[in-house]
Amino acid sequence: MMAYKERTKPRLLCIYEALAKRMKLSPDDHYYLVNMDGGFIGELGLDVHTDALDSRCLVLNDLQLRHNRCSFQIDTLVICPDKLLLCEAKNYKGVHTWGQLTFRKPSGATLENPSIQLRRTQARLTVLLADLKIEMPIEAYVVYTNPEFTLLGAQENTDYLLPSQILHYFHKLQVSGEIGPEQQRLADTLIKMHNPRYFAEELPAIDYRKLRKDLFCLACGSAVRPDGIKSVYCPVCKKRERTTKTIAQNIEEFRLLFPDEKLTTPRMAEWCGMENKDRVYRVLRNSYRAVGKGHGRHYV
Repeated sequence: MMAYKERTKPRLLCIYEALAKRMKLSPDDHYYLVNMDGGFIGELGLDVHTDALDSRCLVLNDLQLRHNRCSFQIDTLVICPDKLLLCEAKNYKGVHTWGQLTFRKPSGATLENPSIQLRRTQARLTVLLADLKIEMPIEAYVVYTNPEFTLLGAQENTDYLLPSQILHYFHKLQVSGEIGPEQQRLADTLIKMHNPRYFAEELPAIDYRKLRKDLFCLACGSAVRPDGIKSVYCPVCKKRERTTKTIAQNIEEFRLLFPDEKLTTPRMAEWCGMENKDRVYRVLRNSYRAVGKGHGRHYV
């Protein structure tokens, strides 16, 4: 079953990945990138199960919402005819010891019990539903998708699914009735409310002058080198790709990092580390709309 709102790679993760190619991230930013990437992999692991659900469900992935001045994120919301299924995906790996407020790792490191975040999200969703005058019960779970995750000392609890429980839960999930106007209205309203820029305050400081200017591989992110007239070659992953496609993707990364900056041929040639501006110009001309003339021309 195709999700009603498909999951895409988070904008913030794309930004950090683009930066990691062009500068050395601070230890904190690198750790943040690794955690975001692991979290996205965990969400994709949850999608395997929700994609197989009854077609009478509406699956909404990666909702970033703001209501009553409170921002909150929902990894997966399954709208069933008779209830809502709220899922918080976690890709934790290794042994963790359960605590009511925190989990502890063998190294002694502690982290917040994800059930706290789940309950906070559930509470904010409940308030939103009330304001929309929609009454539907919510089942909420933290779903630990990594098969190498072990949780010691956990109490009998109904708000999490361990790796060995996930398949059984979704296989046995019962759906009663058909999606009606109220459920459809909720799905459309949440999608309309979704805004990936609600977490823009988490962006790192970006200084164009300090970023490496080059073309980077679409597959692994390493710098590429010319391979004939029309292609480039990655010395790391050994893949070849059309030069125009690689230029286009690198231009899109510039737009991601600098959404308010103008796309001009000289700037994009510099960004891609290319002395041949004609190739960059052709990509801009074929993929974007020209605005202005002469030295004032840019592309949108």
